[in-house]
Amino acid sequence: MLTGKIGVTTARNATGSAAAAQARAWAEQLDALYVERPHNMGVDELMAQYDLATLVVGEKEGPRIHSAAGSFAYHPGMAVLRLQQLKRGATEHLLTALDLRPGKRVLDATLGLAADAAISAYAVGEAGTVVGLEASPLLYFAVSYGLKNYVAEDADLTAALRRIQPVQALAEDYLAQCAPDSFDVVYFDPMFRHPVNGAKGMEALRPLSYEEALSAETLQLALKAAPRVVIKERSEYILREYGCEEFIGGKYSRIKYGIIKR
Repeated sequence: MLTGKIGVTTARNATGSAAAAQARAWAEQLDALYVERPHNMGVDELMAQYDLATLVVGEKEGPRIHSAAGSFAYHPGMAVLRLQQLKRGATEHLLTALDLRPGKRVLDATLGLAADAAISAYAVGEAGTVVGLEASPLLYFAVSYGLKNYVAEDADLTAALRRIQPVQALAEDYLAQCAPDSFDVVYFDPMFRHPVNGAKGMEALRPLSYEEALSAETLQLALKAAPRVVIKERSEYILREYGCEEFIGGKYSRIKYGIIKR
């Protein structure tokens, strides 16, 4: 996970006091440095001048996070296409693995960009619950803003995003305080931290991610919180090492879902 000084500033063309006030509020929220931005100064210059590892820029659409690896602003990513396909009757292996239907309670322990959480929230509907955990403060900041404010072309996707309840927490810490059977299923996506090679648009996001291995202790806590745990990984071999005995995924898919039941 990225370390070093964090700065927050306005967009280059921002005018008026509202943009500066928003940037100052974000800086306070992130315990970061507010940087007053001259109109003629670019992001790289600001980062160099203030020795920043990360700079959050308040753009019209929301916060954009800049680091040496690139820049990132919230977008639901593949959830857009996946929801379209789901509505057309396509099989969504995630939903099969999670065994979701309206009203179910889901804990997504590795929220990331919330693409999987969005599909889950659509499936469980208004009667269901989707809680998403994100350990990285910067990633949580950007994604939680997006969940509240991003407007998709598909109204159902927008509604699903709004139903996700983001929580900034380590999975093991959150699970340790969960009462037994707080959820119907707990989901882990360790692949988000180490994506398939060639995944586009993820390089700028990688330094923001919390990269902690999924431990046996965390899995035991998950099995206390829910009778079903699902893990997403590249191979059945890795999933078997976690203790999975059931597997969901297409024959030629690069990913598999492993299931552990209490």
